[in-house]
Amino acid sequence: MEKPENSIFKKGYTEFDQRLDQELEEEKEERRRQLLLQAPDFKLLNQMLESGEYSQDLASKLKDGGLYYLRSGEEESAERFMNIFRKTLEVHPTVREELIKQAGFLGCMAFKRGMPRLGRLCGEAILSGLRLLGQEDRELTEQGYLQFKNVTDTAVRTRNEWDFREIVTALQQYWENYRVAVTPGFISILSDLLFVAADRRQINALKTICSLSRSVIRHDSVDRVMRQHFAMEWSNTAAQIAQRGWEAECQLLLKHLCLCSGSLRDDVLIKRVMADVSLHMQIQSRWDNFETAFRLFYPCQLFSLVLLHWGMNRYNHVLLSEKVMEVEAATRDSGILGQMEQKMELLEEKDKALGMIRFVLRNGRDMAAACARLLMKDEWEIYVAWQREWLSAVAGKEKRQKQVRQFMQMTAEYWQSTQPSRSNKQWKAMAEVVNPSQLSDKHLELIKLVS
Repeated sequence: MEKPENSIFKKGYTEFDQRLDQELEEEKEERRRQLLLQAPDFKLLNQMLESGEYSQDLASKLKDGGLYYLRSGEEESAERFMNIFRKTLEVHPTVREELIKQAGFLGCMAFKRGMPRLGRLCGEAILSGLRLLGQEDRELTEQGYLQFKNVTDTAVRTRNEWDFREIVTALQQYWENYRVAVTPGFISILSDLLFVAADRRQINALKTICSLSRSVIRHDSVDRVMRQHFAMEWSNTAAQIAQRGWEAECQLLLKHLCLCSGSLRDDVLIKRVMADVSLHMQIQSRWDNFETAFRLFYPCQLFSLVLLHWGMNRYNHVLLSEKVMEVEAATRDSGILGQMEQKMELLEEKDKALGMIRFVLRNGRDMAAACARLLMKDEWEIYVAWQREWLSAVAGKEKRQKQVRQFMQMTAEYWQSTQPSRSNKQWKAMAEVVNPSQLSDKHLELIKLVS
């Protein structure tokens, strides 16, 4: 039996409606036929490609082909089309600029229209074009990096996470294979990717980007100013993620930032990064509490511990070298004058070691004081909370707990040595931090030297 609703619609469906529907279908079919006429002619494209001529005509046909894919929504032959696109970039240098711009536009539109495969292929095509450019094409290189950044941003913002990771992997392979000179445009891509990957909580992609950033920033073509600017951007990104309370993403960013800073062996950069992170930690303490800030910025606490031990080992090594030099000088006719250059190098090394120890202790002291002011507490409360959180984080690791106690006690002793009027009033409340003492006479002597 026929359904009632169908009979109702049939009564209202006239011969005019039927004719109108038929005309609409015919119009749609005609549009489909017209659209198919615009489909890429692969035979013609290959002939033009192999001839080495008709560069502008070929670029125009590639543009029409890209528009066809956007209008039709078809992706089945997109890879074949993009292979010709990449070969054109290689064989026809006169149209590279135009093609790179086309790939950027096509990639963004493809992601927006739900064609992620085509979008990803466009991003990879841009990288194929970039590897062909030389030092004389600096402006085009920067333009290419901008187009690539636009494509990756669109990929992640249209929630095509898998394709975003594939494009990031392609960028990593591009760097590993060609090790091109690093430009501001490349640095801008990395800064942007660090944020968008963390912002979308793409942990796997973020790991790749952090590893890539560490490799790129160590390249010889990166100058000190560029390194410092990038490191500050990296620190700011971590602080923005910390504001959201995303512990995994924040710690991953900070861990790789610390590893990057340490591998560069640049004392000025290390001090700038750690001072900046300390400031962010203070602000986080004010917004949330000190304990939460400690957990979010925990990798930087470990890095501070490493820096302190590195400074002390460096200082002890210099002392040992000086003793060996004195013994050697006593057995030579020229005495110490023959080793003057080496002696001056050791003095410079000693100053650097003491400077790093002084910075770590002062940075810890100032951080505790600032957090106390912001939270309207006394410094001793911050020191106690600081040590409790840190010991809890390394529970079950006796050697590390001893190192943590030494670090906290050295920071506290430095505080007492440099700000006695304030610290002496609170010293009794510091018993949990300073007792039992883990400091030797050498530790106390070092604190006097840097105070």
